[in-house]
Amino acid sequence: MSKVLKFIVHFVVICTLICVLGLVLPPFFGVRTVIVDKSDKATNLPVGSVTYAIPEKSSAISAGTPILVQKDSETYKYTITNLDASKGTGTVTDQSVSGGKTFTIKVGDYVPKVVVTIGYVGYLMVATESIEGLIILGLVVLFLIILYVIAELWKKEPDDIEEDVNDPEPGYVKSRKELKQEEKARARRMKEEEKEIIQEEKARKHKNKKADKRKVRTGGFVDEIDEEDVTGYSENKKKAAIQQTAQTAASEAHAELKKEIAAATSEEADMLSRLEMAERTVEENRKPHPAGKVEEVPEEEEEPVTIGSLAMPSYSAAQLASRVKKAGDAPDIVKDDITKVTLFDYSDIISGDVDDMEE
Repeated sequence: MSKVLKFIVHFVVICTLICVLGLVLPPFFGVRTVIVDKSDKATNLPVGSVTYAIPEKSSAISAGTPILVQKDSETYKYTITNLDASKGTGTVTDQSVSGGKTFTIKVGDYVPKVVVTIGYVGYLMVATESIEGLIILGLVVLFLIILYVIAELWKKEPDDIEEDVNDPEPGYVKSRKELKQEEKARARRMKEEEKEIIQEEKARKHKNKKADKRKVRTGGFVDEIDEEDVTGYSENKKKAAIQQTAQTAASEAHAELKKEIAAATSEEADMLSRLEMAERTVEENRKPHPAGKVEEVPEEEEEPVTIGSLAMPSYSAAQLASRVKKAGDAPDIVKDDITKVTLFDYSDIISGDVDDMEE
C-alpha cells in the first residue's frame, strides 16, 4: 500500500511539472501557444485547451492542413481547402461545427500550422487567475503531502520485515510477497558477506606484501631490507649484498651499544668520585682537634637561700576541731578510711541558718 500511495504522489507531481513546463517553455523556442482560459471568448477552440502551432511556408501547405487564423483579435482554428500562394489567398472551412462554413483569408509567406491541441491543460492557467482556483491548488498540494506522510508511516523497516519473515506464526503459510521479501533479504546478506570476503582478501594481500620484505636481525636491532634494494645485483650477488648490509647494520648497532656503555661508565665514575669526596669530608669532621689554650671562666658563687615560713599554716584535725568549738560551731567530723582524710560537714549548720533567714 505504501508503494501505491507513493506512486500516486509521484505521478501527480510529474504530470503537473510537465503541464507547467508545456505552458511556459514553448514560446521561448518559437512555438505559438494559444490557451483558452475563458468561456466567453469568441473562438472555436475548446475551453481549457492549449493549441501549439509552428510557422510553415505557404508553398508547403497542402489542402486539409489545420492552421490558426487571427480574426477580430481572436484566434480560430480552420482547415485549408484551397491555397493560392502566388495570390496570397486561401479558402478555409470551420470543421468544429456541422456543415462548416467556408471563408476566404489572406495568407503571407508563413502560415501558423497547428501541431496539436491538448484539452484540460489550460485549466491550470484558469485556476491561477482566481481565488477559488488557488484554494483548490492549495488543497491538492496538501492532499499530496498527507498521502506521502501516510506512505512513509506504512513503510516497514528492513529489520521488521526480516523478523516477520523469520518468525512466522504457527501454521502460517507465507505469501508470495513475503517470499520475495525473504529472497531480497537473503540476497542482501549474501552481498554483505561477499563484501566482507573481498575486504579480508585485500587485507591478507596487504599483509603478504609486507611479509615479502626481508628482515635482518642484529644484536637486538631489526632492519627491514626490501627486495627492490638489491634489484641491481645479479642472482649470485644478492646474498652477498644482503650479508654486507647485515654486517653494516650489526656494526652500527654495536657502535651505538659501545657509546651507551661508555656514557653509563663515565656517569658511574663521577658518582663514585663524589661519594669518596663525601666520605673524606665526614672522616675529617670526625677527627679530634688539637688542644689549645682554653681560658678558664671563674664560676660564680652560689648564695644560700633561706626558706621562710609558709604563708598558709598547716593544722592537724584535732587543732581544727578545737578551733571550731571555740568558734561555737559543731560540724559533723567524718574520717575517710580509704583516703585518710578528715572531713568537717557543715551541711546541717548551713541548712539551719537558711531556715532561720526564711522565717
